[in-house]
Amino acid sequence: MPKRNNFYQQNKYLIWAFLAPFFILEGIAVVMGVQPFGDNSFLIVDALHQYLPFFADYHDKLKSLDNLFYSFHGGLGYNFLGLWAYYLSSPLNLVIVLFPKEMLNMVLSHLYIIKIALCGLTAAYYFRSRDKKRQDISIVAFGLCYALSSYIVGYSWNIMWLEVMMMLPLILAGMDRLIKKRDGRLYCGALFFSLLCNFYMSFMTCLFLVLWYLLYDHKKVKAFFVNGLKFAGYSLLSAMMAGAVLLPAYLGIMKTSSAKWDFPKDLWYGNFADLYCRHFLGTAPITNSVNDGEINLYCGILTLVFVLFYFMASRISWKTKIKRALLMLFLFFSFNMPLLGYIWHGFHNQYGIPNRFAYLYIFLLLIMAYDGLLVIKREGRQQAWKLCISCGILCMSVGIASLLNTKAFDRKVLAFTTAAIFLYLVVFALYDRKTLSRRGMVLICSLLLVIEAAGMAVYGFSENGQVRVSEYFGDTKNIQKVKNKYKTGPDQRMELIKGRMLDESIWHTLDGVTMFGSTALGDVVDMMDDLGFYTGVNEYLYEGATPFTNNLLGVRYNLLRTSDTNTTDFQYLDRIGDINVYGNPYNTAVGYGMKKSAYKWKYDDVNPFLVQNRLSGDAFGGNDIFHMIKTEKPKTNACKITQSNDGEYVFENTASLADNMTFEIPVTEDGKLYFHFDGSQVEDTVIYRNNEVYVSGRLNAQCIYLGDLKKGDHITVSMRLKQDDLMSGVVRVTLASLDEDAMKDLYGKMQEQAFQLEEADSSTLKGTVSMNEDGLVFFSIPYDKGWKVLVDGKETEVNSLGKAFLCVDVSEGKHEIKLEYCPEGFKEGIILTALGWLIFASICLRKRKKSV
Repeated sequence: MPKRNNFYQQNKYLIWAFLAPFFILEGIAVVMGVQPFGDNSFLIVDALHQYLPFFADYHDKLKSLDNLFYSFHGGLGYNFLGLWAYYLSSPLNLVIVLFPKEMLNMVLSHLYIIKIALCGLTAAYYFRSRDKKRQDISIVAFGLCYALSSYIVGYSWNIMWLEVMMMLPLILAGMDRLIKKRDGRLYCGALFFSLLCNFYMSFMTCLFLVLWYLLYDHKKVKAFFVNGLKFAGYSLLSAMMAGAVLLPAYLGIMKTSSAKWDFPKDLWYGNFADLYCRHFLGTAPITNSVNDGEINLYCGILTLVFVLFYFMASRISWKTKIKRALLMLFLFFSFNMPLLGYIWHGFHNQYGIPNRFAYLYIFLLLIMAYDGLLVIKREGRQQAWKLCISCGILCMSVGIASLLNTKAFDRKVLAFTTAAIFLYLVVFALYDRKTLSRRGMVLICSLLLVIEAAGMAVYGFSENGQVRVSEYFGDTKNIQKVKNKYKTGPDQRMELIKGRMLDESIWHTLDGVTMFGSTALGDVVDMMDDLGFYTGVNEYLYEGATPFTNNLLGVRYNLLRTSDTNTTDFQYLDRIGDINVYGNPYNTAVGYGMKKSAYKWKYDDVNPFLVQNRLSGDAFGGNDIFHMIKTEKPKTNACKITQSNDGEYVFENTASLADNMTFEIPVTEDGKLYFHFDGSQVEDTVIYRNNEVYVSGRLNAQCIYLGDLKKGDHITVSMRLKQDDLMSGVVRVTLASLDEDAMKDLYGKMQEQAFQLEEADSSTLKGTVSMNEDGLVFFSIPYDKGWKVLVDGKETEVNSLGKAFLCVDVSEGKHEIKLEYCPEGFKEGIILTALGWLIFASICLRKRKKSV
């Protein structure tokens, strides 16, 4: 018992630095009805559409003891290890294996509460390391300001980032220990853990560490270079230790659409006053924004007061102040300079989550503020008057910024901020007049700071909103029953016609087509766009399928909810709960034998029906399966067409109306019609069939099945254009009819040389194919250098079709083909990791011997 009490007394402030944010966030969870206290979840935005589905696939692999190399549960197949390294690799995430899939929303909501609380703990540990003799409740308050900063509150749904925020204070504490005590173990271990958990955000930490080291207070020039070698050595060692994850993850991420170099051309995003106002009390956190100049910077008004005091404190050397000021200003300017922001983000665009590196700036402010507080603790009332001046300067800067702010500025924010400054001013004045003791002043300020941070957390999470779990995940059990009843695999894929979240098919671990994630392969995204599927920067969805692409990609089943409109020609099979099962009228396969002329396929075209016709002819010798139909010029409302050419219309609009552009399509003969249009300025579309709404929503850039229509039917397509700064753009429309005889003939040719799958697991496929002539076997699997192909037992060169799909050359006759997958760079990464850990272990043993 005495030992336990002694441990608590020595570490009580660290313990409370964890418990304070933990209890505050759990209280918020109770009030907001987060499971198990209700039906809600904290997992919003991409946490709903991406991360939860990826966690579900990870959960499935952990439960089944499957390897982490590859998965067919999305994107036609994907490098699971690369995705795992980007989203899932934190050891803390292993806790999901203890719970059933249905509880993942609840588990992850509370896991990220724990992760945020750990951010408070590690921050407090760093502040304690600054001066262990003077630790008090202030390290709890400043740790809480880090854990509940508007950055972490606003971006907390990025659950895979939180370990990087958690490790930053330990990495900086480790650097202090490396330089001052010549012990790099903490630095190396903390940086390794950060790299292991999320290499992308850790890249930003590493950039910061270089700047932090360059501006560190080195005693001598020699020490700068000697310690620099140690800093570089331990940094490289931490990367080696994580090599088994970093190397394949890096090679994978460099194949994505976002890996393309695209340096910004603008000099500034906006007004610096707008940025400064984001520090203020009462500012709502942003969760995502298309404006890359947006940011979350709140970390306490007292923090800003003590940062100003830091630069006025005579005890802190002017050299140190200049270095910290340079670093702070460089970070602040980076928020408003597209080029610097692009570099900070790993030479990537920000894609709706702006200024992801702001956590570095926030922790820098907290470090300076805490150093300022240490001056007060050491020198007492001699410096108190400077605190009052700091309050005055801050109040003036708040007023000036509010006047220069170019965005809508809530006067309540100004009132809350100035009121907080006034409260701190009163406390400092009482301290200066000896009404309050130093200990009393620190206690009151710390409590006010805790109230500040807690209040902003409550406000922030209420602004973030929550997800109603039953609304998005209520069909999980029924879809599992469908999976159990119908045999699926890479050769018989199953997809949802309309997912409630973008990656819902991955959540249900269906062998599907859809992929929305930062690791989506760029060449596959481009190819799926060419084939007529909906795509984005890092996504391709099962929206835009035709009979040919369904067969080509092996889609055997479609799932529709009872509220969904069937926009396919699949045939009804079954109903389980609210889920209707439809089947492809044709048999499917994961691969097909093709003519060698398929390599000459011209796929880069804006007309997906033409692209499919070309593939039909080049690969199978088939006739055109689609015939183009001319469309008439659209009717317009608050819109003027300035140019038109063969279905392409250049327009200018003056307002956003439901019928800005309306296409009338009379059906002149029986048949199945498909429609496709490209138009980035189209906000919403409604398609009417015989004056009744057929389908509506975001229908841009995908093939749309209009139905098996009869002569005399009528189709109307109404488009609402965006009302934004452009108010102009281009819409290109294509109408085509399906030649059913040509499609049946094409199906027959495909089935003659279909790959007969005999064995399959998550990273291996084995089967046979009978070729009528020398050619190639195409697989509806994304091309990846990690694949090894054996033809009749002999390793054969792996090729790609359209840079996107896996294929291999084979001769005429019957062949046995086996595909095996190991992520590119994994073997080399394992060697690096083993070597790194051997070096680290030897360092630890040597340190231990010296201490004995």
